[in-house]
Amino acid sequence: MSRQMRSGQRVMMVFAHADDETLLAGALIAKLVSDGHDVKVLCLAPGDDDRIRRLRRACVDLGVSAVETLRFSESPMWPDDADETRKLPTKHLSPQLSLVPITELAYKVAGRISEHAPDVVVTHSSYGDYGNCDHAATFCATKLATESVGDEAIRFYSLGWARWMVGGNARLMRLSGRSIRRMGPDGSFDMWLALIRSKSPSITIDVSAELGVRRKASRWYGAEIAKGPLPMRLLERVPLILQRSFLGKARLRVEMAPEGFDHMAGL
Repeated sequence: MSRQMRSGQRVMMVFAHADDETLLAGALIAKLVSDGHDVKVLCLAPGDDDRIRRLRRACVDLGVSAVETLRFSESPMWPDDADETRKLPTKHLSPQLSLVPITELAYKVAGRISEHAPDVVVTHSSYGDYGNCDHAATFCATKLATESVGDEAIRFYSLGWARWMVGGNARLMRLSGRSIRRMGPDGSFDMWLALIRSKSPSITIDVSAELGVRRKASRWYGAEIAKGPLPMRLLERVPLILQRSFLGKARLRVEMAPEGFDHMAGL
């Protein structure tokens, strides 16, 4: 993938939570739509009815053509957050996403891939972006799903982030007394291990012109932003001209593609 993309591609974006499509990939989605691609969003653990409503409105702002949701629940970031998570309105939506067997998740995602027949599939990073166990589980499930569909023409990409941003966030978590080696509801997600096993993004797309669209869509997620990681809260408050330094480039890693596919020719 490069700054010039093939037109008319069918793109399926798979996210863990309602708000991920906007806060993590909103500018990229807006860029894809602006360039003539058809973008659909699948959200695995969208939250309660109000949050699903806000997801759909944010996707309208981004230009998404269709939104589909599954009914898993959001996992806590750390084991000692589990008690608080049980008090949330979505507690009846079980099981928690990160605790679902990957093969079960992959089966459900594969069904949607087969139904929509996308040219391109995009999902979270293998290390959960900022260390979110649900994001990491979504990556694993989507990768397995894409492989299991058996369509060798599909290109599969994961989101990528500048190492200094990921490392800085990890240091902030450690300074606050949080472990990045035992994350998720049962402590089984090791962000540090996933990060050192990951590879750097191989593709960069300029999405700075779409940051205004992203900001418009993000207004639906004020409550989620207020509870998010400190770096995200700070980024959402700065002027767009400063946001460009941090979010003006979308980074992707090629996880699967036809042999000999020329990514420099486009998406």
